[in-house]
Amino acid sequence: MAQSNAQRAEEQPAGSPARRPEFTVKVGNVEIAVWKNSSDKGDFHTASAPALRYKDKQTGEWKDGSSYGPMDLLALSEAARETSAKIRELSESRR
Repeated sequence: MAQSNAQRAEEQPAGSPARRPEFTVKVGNVEIAVWKNSSDKGDFHTASAPALRYKDKQTGEWKDGSSYGPMDLLALSEAARETSAKIRELSESRR
C-alpha cells in the first residue's frame, strides 16, 4: 500500500534528515517524483508511481486519487515523457 510522505518520514531513523525526491515533474494534477539512488556501480535515478493530486472540496486537504479522466491521461503521458527525458539527461551528464 502507498505511504504518505508523513508516514515515510516517521520511519526515518531519529536524527537523520527526511529523504526527498531529487525533483518532481508536475503536469496538471499529475506528479511524478524522481529519486536519486546509489549502488556499487554508481548513482542512478528512478521514478515513483504517478500521483494524481486533487483538493478535497469538503476538507480543503490535498489527496491522492486513482481514477484518471481524459485530461488527466494526457497530463499523465506528458509527465511520463518529461520524467523520462530528465532521467536520461541526468544519466548522460554523469558520463
